[in-house]
This record gives sequence, C-alpha cells and structure tokens, in this order.
Amino acid sequence: MFDPDHPIVTEDVENILAEPLPWDDLAGRHVLVTGATGMLGGYLARVLMALQRTRAKDLRISLLVRDADKARQRFGTHLSGAGIQVLCGTLAAPPALPGGKPDIIIHAASPASPRDYATHPVDVIRANAVGTLALLDAYARGGDTRFLFLGSAVYGSTENLGPVHEESFGAVATLDARNCYIESKRMAETLLESWRCQYGLDYRIGRIFHTFGPGLDLDDGRIFSDVIQAALAGRPIVLTSDGMAQRAFCYLSDTVSAFFHLLLAGRPGLACNIGNPDNELTIRAFASLASQLTDPPLGLQFGEPDLAAYTPARTSRGLPDITRIRSLGWRPKVSAADALARTYRSFLP
Repeated sequence: MFDPDHPIVTEDVENILAEPLPWDDLAGRHVLVTGATGMLGGYLARVLMALQRTRAKDLRISLLVRDADKARQRFGTHLSGAGIQVLCGTLAAPPALPGGKPDIIIHAASPASPRDYATHPVDVIRANAVGTLALLDAYARGGDTRFLFLGSAVYGSTENLGPVHEESFGAVATLDARNCYIESKRMAETLLESWRCQYGLDYRIGRIFHTFGPGLDLDDGRIFSDVIQAALAGRPIVLTSDGMAQRAFCYLSDTVSAFFHLLLAGRPGLACNIGNPDNELTIRAFASLASQLTDPPLGLQFGEPDLAAYTPARTSRGLPDITRIRSLGWRPKVSAADALARTYRSFLP
C-alpha cells in the first residue's frame, strides 16, 4: 500500500519543492487534479498539499476521484488541511466545484497499463479524449484557465528515427486496438489546441516516457511493475519477450518535477517530452539491474505473454529528445539503479 509519509516519498516531495521555480505563483489559485489516486496524479497532488502547508497557505486543491475511500487511504492526514476537498465523480460528467471554477486543471486520469489496451480500450479512450472534452466543457470556456495535460509518447512507430523530438510523428494504425492509448492522447492534444484557437485556453502538455516510482500499480503488467513485484515476493523475474527492446526509464519525482517546470516556467501551447535518455536500457538489462535489489539476487526467466490480457508493444525503441523541457531548467537526476532501489524501498516499512 502507498504510504504518503514514507521517508522516500517525503524526500522526493522535498526535492521537487527545492527546484528554483516560481512556486509563489500558485498562491491563491484553485487547482483541480484528476486521477489523484494514481501514481502520477497522486504525486502531483502530494506536492501541492506540501506546498500549501509551507509556502502557499491560500492555495485551494480539488481532487476529482471515483473512490473517496481510496483517496483517504492514499493521502491520510494530508487531506485534513483547509482548502483541500475530495469530490466523487466521473470524467463523463464532471461535478460542480464548491470552490468555483478552477484556475488550473491538471488532467492526470488515464489508464496506462498495456492490460487496459487489450481488455478495456473504450475506457482508455473515454478517459483521454472524452474526459478531456468534458473537463474543457465544464471548466474552461473562458480564456483564464490553465490546463496541464499528462500526455504520452504519441509518436507511433519511430524506432528508425533515433531520439524522438516533439515534431517527429510516426505512423499509427487506426485499426489496432492497442492504439486506443496513442490515438486518444493525440485527440486530447488536438482538443486542447482547438480550445486555444476558439476560447483562448492556456494549455501545456507533457509527453511521458516510461515513468515509475512509489505508488506504482504492481499488477499493471509493465516491466517496472513486474520486477518490483518479483523483488517484493522474492521470486524470479519472468520476461515475456527476448528483452532486447530499449526503453528510457524515468523516476517518478523527476517526471513530476518536469510537470511543475511546464506549469510554472513553460508557455501556453507548449508540448514537451518528459523522460530520461541517460537511463536508456534494454528490457533485459533493466531486469538484470532489478534482480540485484535482493540478496541473494533474483533469478531471470523467460515465458510467454498472455495475449488475451496483454497487448505487447510494437516499437523496439523509445528514446526521447528532451531539449525543450531542458530549456525550462529541468534535468532528470535519478539513475535507473537508484530509481529501482527507491521504488522498492517505498513498498517496505
């Protein structure tokens, strides 16, 4: 279970708030966060709560969640501060906010597991495309709202292009259910730009590459979930491919820090890759690194994927060009080995 007061989490939050950003710009603002019980949305909300307690006491935070009990379990006493409210509702019909229209919307609600692409592709589309439209309709008709969208690597097949920058879009097959995620993220981006043209919306987009950390869903089927789950159980790591695909792994606090750079130091209409190219590893090398989390080390085995419940990736490489986000003063700091160790320790007492 996620512990909002675990030393790893507390240290991550302190490190994020130590970034030289204009945090005071959030004073007096009303921020709405969707997906606050998820890994990314939860860390974003946790940072906002810490900021409210220390430097922006008049910051108001609304968390839109489907399960209030889950939110209370995730944040504990951090929800007790004045100006923090938990709202039960869905993206299909966003509720009226008691605190009035938000100044800032952080849309972090989205299924992100390959298991979801295979078994619930319509739900993925509802969260990303339909949910974005509903939030815009409900809260962002005027030109005074800032919308921070947690996007993804929407580039399709780009493995032959080298490091992928924000304009290097590849091909995406529309008649492939796995692409529910990429296509709905693309549609959400087009909605944001359309809202800017028609209503003057200030939006910023972070395209996330392979992020993991405390609060990770251990059952979501991705490699970082599988290796942490194996380490906690003390059993061998099982790879369901040859392990030669390459991924650039980024630690959660680095990714969340990048989103705050976008929010507070970016400009309207900016889309940035967020990832750590220094942590590019093959899946097999990443698993081997994770095997060292325990003593004795975990074994490494190979098995077959359950294609009925999991849709394997189509690309063999996903390396982000992070020139844009670096221009805002952001640098990823946590190595893959440290990211694995911190994530593993965050699940221990």
